[in-house]
Amino acid sequence: MKIWTTLMLVLFPIAAFSQQHPVVIELFTSQGCSSCPAADKNLAELIETAEKTGQPVYGLSFHVDYWNYIGWKDPYSNPEYTERQRKYALVMNLESVYTPQMIVNGEVEFVGSNKEASSDAIAHALAKKMEYQITLNSIQNKDGKITVSYSLNNHPSNLTVNAAVAEQKVGNEVSRGENSGRRLAHRNVVRSFTSVEAQQDGVIEIKSPDRFSSSSLIVFIQDKAWHIKGAAAIKIY
Repeated sequence: MKIWTTLMLVLFPIAAFSQQHPVVIELFTSQGCSSCPAADKNLAELIETAEKTGQPVYGLSFHVDYWNYIGWKDPYSNPEYTERQRKYALVMNLESVYTPQMIVNGEVEFVGSNKEASSDAIAHALAKKMEYQITLNSIQNKDGKITVSYSLNNHPSNLTVNAAVAEQKVGNEVSRGENSGRRLAHRNVVRSFTSVEAQQDGVIEIKSPDRFSSSSLIVFIQDKAWHIKGAAAIKIY
């Protein structure tokens, strides 16, 4: 089994943009939702722009499972991602969950296909300093687990550290449901996710997906209000 150690390739180099700060975009989407492909495309464009310009913008595509009943089971869906979206609805005092929903830095939410809203939210977040800087020290893939050690510049208090394995590019044909007959493409699809209590110097383990192509490991911390207070990412292969 391939083992990665001390990977130094940063997905979005921050040094070139010293006045910009990390941004985490979470898109809650589904292949069973006819309005979601436009949001998937918007997320892909945001990621591509960040890659080209070197902006520290980290996109995550969480596929929920509550549309699976209408005829097409989203192969990337996971009930844990649905539960994550429901928790956001609680802390944001939303009446219900919906797709496509985009959330930026855990603070602002809107319809994921809304390009103006997403651009405005990202620009605002890039200008807002994060309270914590995350350093990813080493990473290993062994025995079905990816283990990453990390350090924070300050001692955390009542914070959660999250880790997501996001497959950079996936696509498939949809034969049933609202998107029947379409080939759908996605960026940064979350294939594995975990959350633990944050430590100043800690280790987080996340399940290694059975099969995945070129992917990113995105690590970010949140407070009790689910506001994101720091983020970092590296590529894994």
